[in-house]
Amino acid sequence: MFSKSFLLLLTAGLCQAEPLITLQEADGNDKLRVELLNLEKNVALLRREDGEEFETPLAYLAAGSQKEIRASWKAHREKIDKHLEPLNQALGFRLFSSTGNIWNEEVKNVADRLKLPEESETPYTSSYRLYTRGNYLLAGAKPKTVVAYGDHRGRTLSLSVIYSNKGDSLSTAGAGEDHFKDNGKAIDRSTLEGAMKYDELRISETLSKVLGKPVRQRMLGQGNKSHNVSRWDFNGHSFLLAHVKEEYVALQVVRADFADGGGRFARVSDGEIRKRLVKNVTRSKNGDVFIDNIPMVDQGPKGYCAPATFERAMRHAGVTADMYLLATLATTGGAGTNTAKLYDEVAFTTRSKGGRTARKIQLKSLSPSKLKRYVEKGVPVLWQMCSLPGYNQIANQRTRERLGVEDWTAYAGKIKGEAEENATKLQAKGNYHICMIIGYNETTNEIAVSDSWGKRYAIRWIHLDEAEAVSNGNGFVIDI
Repeated sequence: MFSKSFLLLLTAGLCQAEPLITLQEADGNDKLRVELLNLEKNVALLRREDGEEFETPLAYLAAGSQKEIRASWKAHREKIDKHLEPLNQALGFRLFSSTGNIWNEEVKNVADRLKLPEESETPYTSSYRLYTRGNYLLAGAKPKTVVAYGDHRGRTLSLSVIYSNKGDSLSTAGAGEDHFKDNGKAIDRSTLEGAMKYDELRISETLSKVLGKPVRQRMLGQGNKSHNVSRWDFNGHSFLLAHVKEEYVALQVVRADFADGGGRFARVSDGEIRKRLVKNVTRSKNGDVFIDNIPMVDQGPKGYCAPATFERAMRHAGVTADMYLLATLATTGGAGTNTAKLYDEVAFTTRSKGGRTARKIQLKSLSPSKLKRYVEKGVPVLWQMCSLPGYNQIANQRTRERLGVEDWTAYAGKIKGEAEENATKLQAKGNYHICMIIGYNETTNEIAVSDSWGKRYAIRWIHLDEAEAVSNGNGFVIDI
């Protein structure tokens, strides 16, 4: 069963959530060091160091290996079962299935249990996001948003829960004083810090009752930031509770080895990212050239177009990011985002953590010939513009109209005349916004744009003249 090309795997580098065992064939000498993921009906689910999973009937293994599997699995399950259901009950949701390991589960299943709707799915990443309402409580406190991220295999990558934060006004907490009361004792809600202290206390008490006292450690955050967190561990999962003064309270669920590394994540190689980005460039017979498979991030009810758009671009380039945490770096009290400050923080993150280059660019012209250098590489352009009502009406109408076009030469002539007239009506400034330019059509002189407003706005088309009428002339790219 094990070829001689299999090497004995070292325990270093393997996730310690599941027991490590050494297997030996029933009639051979080959050995393999693996993780034991599950044991059911005398069939073991195993994982090699390279991540490859496979099932093995116990009958194929030597008697010693069979005994080791059964003993390891029994001890592992006794340890997990002690905390599994109490932890789910404390969280208020069945975060963990009977396996006790969300890293081996499809993120969709975890999201379903947490009631998170799908936000985005590409071949490389996925996300499920909920802006909470009503009495949604997680770990004893009311979050503002809950996000589950998935990896390229569709497995759970991490969970991010944001509670009180400076980007949300206290009036949006929903349940009034109920959010700040505990057994009839009122908590000072006159300041953001009062709400944050309350949330931190409730979450800490909830987790400590099941998992014991936390340890304190330092973790890297978004941008050029690091902060102290309280950490609880359970079966290869680390619960990290952060209270960054005057900023936010957040609970993250991450792999224990990620927490052990202080928040440093594995970098995807430049060569692999280049291949991935180019592969995402789609070319249509009508001349459309656009970037596909860009993660969608729905900014929801918040004025977070810049953080949401930067998160999309960062994840597209293989750098992990969180819209809410990005927003805290350059947002004050529920107002808009200081895009220049946010860019500085993003540039640090992409360079130091992902090895990517974030650059400011001038967009004096939005002509397809100018955009090709980025789009052809699969790199979206983050575009600063004015999202005027008239502009959006035109983009929506034009995008619908394109679905029925048969004569693209005639269509190009038609919209050219319309665009010349529309451009004179789109000169007013306001509704400052940032979105993505993700494509072009040189025949029709159009560009493709993508807004962080959900799947419906993943791609829209607008004529060059109309786009330039609302452009602020600046933008950003995360280049390779």
